[in-house]
Amino acid sequence: MSGLYIHIPFCRQKCLYCDFYSLATKESKKAYLEALAREWQQRKNDLNWGVKEPIKTIYIGGGTPSSLDKEEVKYLFSQILKDKTLFHLNLEEMEITFEANPENLTYEYLNFLKTQTPINRLSIGIQSFCDDDLKAIGRRHSALQAADSVQLAQKVGFKNISIDLIFALKDMNKERWEENLRRATELKVQHISAYCLTVEKGTMLNTLLEKGKITLPNEIEQEEQFLLTDEYLTKNQYEHYETSNYAIEGYRSQHNSLYWHNKPYLGLGASAHSFNLSKRRWNVANVHEYIESVNQNKTIYEEEILTQKDHYNEYILSATRIKEGISTSYIRENFSQEIVSHFLLQIPQLLQNNLLQPHGDQYLLTTKGMLLSNQIAVSLFL
Repeated sequence: MSGLYIHIPFCRQKCLYCDFYSLATKESKKAYLEALAREWQQRKNDLNWGVKEPIKTIYIGGGTPSSLDKEEVKYLFSQILKDKTLFHLNLEEMEITFEANPENLTYEYLNFLKTQTPINRLSIGIQSFCDDDLKAIGRRHSALQAADSVQLAQKVGFKNISIDLIFALKDMNKERWEENLRRATELKVQHISAYCLTVEKGTMLNTLLEKGKITLPNEIEQEEQFLLTDEYLTKNQYEHYETSNYAIEGYRSQHNSLYWHNKPYLGLGASAHSFNLSKRRWNVANVHEYIESVNQNKTIYEEEILTQKDHYNEYILSATRIKEGISTSYIRENFSQEIVSHFLLQIPQLLQNNLLQPHGDQYLLTTKGMLLSNQIAVSLFL
């Protein structure tokens, strides 16, 4: 199976922590959507899709896809889905996700998405159910709007809703974070992505931190909030299937699972990434350059051909984040004896330090290991 990612870079304003490519403007939206349609026609054969690799997921992310009005959303789907027969698209079986911000989700807009588009999964950027948190990170919606957006989506008939939450925010303690988790579970959403706040260079958050204008929870407090997330959500029947992701049975994110299981996908739009099992490509991260290059049929991406070492390191990076862990048989079947020997040589120390535990053919991360997954991956890298 393979997936299609479509990047909508437009936002009303940039959040303090965001390092994704986005623009706080409505300019060029029409030209950008037309360029997306052209790029699809130019690149739809990139992954040799067809019977062997049917598209099973479409993910519209951003930026803020819900900044598109109804006619713009209709246009986007009309351009992508007109090739559904050629690419064996079965809308009944596909997962089609649309990212949205609470302030955009009126009853009218949600009803449109549910009844006039093939979207069957919403990913709502809640981030917090606390107004102080939302103000601190530059979000435009309120805590009330956050809850209302989920309930309205449920009212119009969406049965697969994911929400994003962020812990380790400014002044956040375990009690405030637990209140966020309580609100999320009470809303009975099917999927929760719970991320630790990451401070990326180039963001406004990083600037404020460097100037000493804000302080954030320390490493111990971050770990406490991570462990609380795991305990609270698993107790409420959410499967902890990836470091930051929890799902009710049957509601894992199929699209994101493609990334974590090293499956192929095509990315359309400025800054979008693609993977065809042998190469990775990334589009130019500039809307105006993207539009001009697509319209002139110029190359809009850079690419990297992956070596066996690259494949191994990427497998380790993903496997140390997912519930299934690291498969010894997969490594033996796909990599050289030299790589297999390197892998096996590192395992005893990780077992001794209680970071991994054996489970048949696999090595799973312990609770302690989940806190140190990046370090485990680095220790196993070539």
